[in-house]
Amino acid sequence: MLTAAMLVLILYSGLRFKWASLDNEVSWIEAQPGIRFGNSGIVYAHTTTPSAVGPKSANQAFSIELAVKPGASKDGRFRLLLLLHGGDDGTQLVVGQWRSWLVIMNGDDYDAKRRRPRIAVEALLPQKERFITITSDGNGTALFLDGRLAKKSAGLSLGIPNKGRELRLVLGNSVYGRHPWVGDILGLAFFDRALTAPSVEDHFQQWGRTQSFAWAQSQNAAGLYLFDEGRGAKVVDHAAGGNDLQVPEKMTILTKEFLAAPFTGEEYNLTLSQDMVINTVGFVPMGFLLSALLWHGHCRNVRKQLLLVLLVCGAVSLTIEIVQAWIPSRSSQMLDLILNTLGAGLGVGLHSLYQRIFPKPQPRRSL
Repeated sequence: MLTAAMLVLILYSGLRFKWASLDNEVSWIEAQPGIRFGNSGIVYAHTTTPSAVGPKSANQAFSIELAVKPGASKDGRFRLLLLLHGGDDGTQLVVGQWRSWLVIMNGDDYDAKRRRPRIAVEALLPQKERFITITSDGNGTALFLDGRLAKKSAGLSLGIPNKGRELRLVLGNSVYGRHPWVGDILGLAFFDRALTAPSVEDHFQQWGRTQSFAWAQSQNAAGLYLFDEGRGAKVVDHAAGGNDLQVPEKMTILTKEFLAAPFTGEEYNLTLSQDMVINTVGFVPMGFLLSALLWHGHCRNVRKQLLLVLLVCGAVSLTIEIVQAWIPSRSSQMLDLILNTLGAGLGVGLHSLYQRIFPKPQPRRSL
């Protein structure tokens, strides 16, 4: 019974949804054009071609403009507001939020430990609307906030990923569903040129007057989303590209990742260390109890016990890791499988030690 209870507890811990939901927590805003992202949401275009949203290399110019109203973000997680993903995390174009910081970069260096070039400005306060403009060309990248230059990097030329693949445009999350952004997106436009400072100021003024991106329809935008539908499962692209955004009813993971390599794209911090300890210690009781069952079943050879326990616990852990690829708040990690199996092996070792310290008295033979 104890072994069965421990198995149920392990399955519950490994497969529970944490903060995520099966429903896609994205809703239409009633008072004005826009969509609202809850704790776990995603909006995406499945088949966005590179030419529809910008250049085909880092040296060609492009601009992105969007109006947002962030929600509260105090847990220290890196959240993705906008993502252009071409199949490689290392070249993806990210517009993200960490606490109150707005971060723009290529790649997945979310914790900045790899020192990848980026622009970061403390600019996103809860419930404060922001009109964000990002321009990039061969001469560098500039970030404008509410029509004014906030930061410029002459040595940073951002690129929209293109390796001959289809390009995904994702709002409010990553392709893996693990970086949910919370807040409102009120308008979005792409341009295949670097906007000038006067143009950026003019666009902001027009946004301020109308609270709409309808003005961009006369600006030759490469991609334009007004978010004025008010309902339904589609955000229409009003530009020539016609790459409509999908608003699925259920939370959707666009790329399922199985048994990711240890520490790849992971921020090594206290939380990760705690998870490593939990993944190891959590399987120790299971290994101990299975070893005890085998011992009482007259399998007294420790090596055989270890082999059988590792096979059983490894299979349980592998099943959990495979299923986790479909759960938005979880990630399928090779490291978890290794640590779970190690913990089970430690449990066998503890049981063997227990039997040596507290040997069961042998029954006396009658004469």
